Amino acid sequence: MKALHSLTRWLGYFSGAFILVLMLLITADVCGRYFFNHPIPGTTELARYLMIFIVFPALAWTAMEDKHVKIDFIMGRFPGRTQTITIIIMLFLTLVVYVVIFWQNIFYSSDVRGVVSALNFPQSPFYWVMTAGWFVFCLTILALLIKSIAGVVKK
Repeated sequence: MKALHSLTRWLGYFSGAFILVLMLLITADVCGRYFFNHPIPGTTELARYLMIFIVFPALAWTAMEDKHVKIDFIMGRFPGRTQTITIIIMLFLTLVVYVVIFWQNIFYSSDVRGVVSALNFPQSPFYWVMTAGWFVFCLTILALLIKSIAGVVKK
């Protein structure tokens, strides 16, 4: 679990670095457009693909740090054991859904043959980053599920 926590943290930093890259790219594009009348070609399309490097690697870190959106006003009314069992059920359902998404994403990523039109860059690396993000997210949900089950068994 410690190695997975470290991996997810580094993936979060990786995503943060791409937020910085995206911010600098858009700033340079806006400055080029308005001050020099010469925008950076392909910025909009590249920004769209850079979002993959921002969102998908950070999914697992967000789950590991328990920072996803929660609505606690109902769960807070249940006893602790009921909350834990509900969390286990939700983690299991989440794992099932995202394993299916990951599995289908493997097939989809294998079939991508196009290029980013403005930059003539292959699209497949972006889709493989998405697939890797789903994989680490599934591992994280599995680890959280095992940890929650172990907590119930100990009690």
